[in-house]
Amino acid sequence: MIQLTFTCSITFSDKYYKKLGLNGEITNALDRGIDHSASEAENVIKREVPRPGHSMSRSIPPYKPTGNLQRSIHRKKKQKCSVELRSNARSNGVLYWPFVNYGTSKMPANPFVTRTVNKIAPKVKEYVHEELSRTGIF
Repeated sequence: MIQLTFTCSITFSDKYYKKLGLNGEITNALDRGIDHSASEAENVIKREVPRPGHSMSRSIPPYKPTGNLQRSIHRKKKQKCSVELRSNARSNGVLYWPFVNYGTSKMPANPFVTRTVNKIAPKVKEYVHEELSRTGIF
């Protein structure tokens, strides 16, 4: 099975935490900022993904979104400071978000993932900074 993911990882060594004298405080603040960012990203991507009523008439044959992709997007937290946005929407057993996002020879790309990343990237910094400030680290 092929699984395509986009990942943003922020890690610090334990030595860095000890040097700053913060122990787990910074990890907790980063985790809250990342969770806030992921929640915002989930809302944005669900607005960006093609929905029913937004036909891709340039595709051959015309693609008419059903809403399955939008409904299937969800967050999954694997560990602290790590959240994934996933979609389990499949057609004939194959995940189809990459085909919608990147296009095919018969359907133009609709880069909803790229649009989401571009909208969320500045907010990640803002949310993390907000949490670090609230903790007194900044």
